[in-house]
Amino acid sequence: MKDMENRKPGPSSILGTSQLRPGEEGGYRIPFNPNALGCGAAMRSMCIGLRYPRASELTELIRVSVESGRMTHHHPTGYLGALTSALFTAFAVQGRPLHEWGPSLLETLPLAREYVRSTGVDIDPNMDNWDFFTEKWRWYLERRGLLSGGSGQRVRSPASPAERDCEYRTFAIAGWAGRSGHDAPMIAYDALMEAGGSWSQLCSRAMFHGGDSDSTGVIAGSWWGYIYGLSAVPAGNHEFLEYRERLLNAADGLYNVAWGEQG
Repeated sequence: MKDMENRKPGPSSILGTSQLRPGEEGGYRIPFNPNALGCGAAMRSMCIGLRYPRASELTELIRVSVESGRMTHHHPTGYLGALTSALFTAFAVQGRPLHEWGPSLLETLPLAREYVRSTGVDIDPNMDNWDFFTEKWRWYLERRGLLSGGSGQRVRSPASPAERDCEYRTFAIAGWAGRSGHDAPMIAYDALMEAGGSWSQLCSRAMFHGGDSDSTGVIAGSWWGYIYGLSAVPAGNHEFLEYRERLLNAADGLYNVAWGEQG
């Protein structure tokens, strides 16, 4: 947080971090925020799926992603985006087919709801605002023919950028595609399914659209990398990345914590 010059964190991230109370019991909890709908929590949560990559660790993945998410985005639309990014990362590590990811998210959301209830924190506003995320994802999966987990015919995303921009706006709140916790991972997931092993197609679909494309791009790029690695990514896209060595060291540490001697 000492290197924020010329960077642009979202308003919920700014407000949320200002409300944290490090060193105090429960200092990681902030009040419910009816406006914390953004994708900032979703953008930073893929690493949680790397920490808890096994199916047997789902309970911990839910707990950590929800609590991490609502440290800044205490609203279901915000922190369930964090859960989605973490969960889909774990699915990538597990090698689960892409068409199963969305339906499995719908199966996981009731578990997350029970966890949130069990904490006793701002239960009423959380429950009052819970259903939008679930229903929008159900709507999307039905639109794509994925609601049954792949047993039906998948409906493809539009081929042209202009048509995709129009469609992505239908995913969004107020037409700003990828800005929110529900549709940033949704657009990333859509792009991942269409791109296959093509990095250029992933960039076209997740990173070069008319909405909040840096947010959707970082999520999609993470998942794509877990599946396909760096071999198909142009060296110029990552060799001179800011803080590259710090990121590599953090990745090594995360791997060791998650896998230890099993790795």
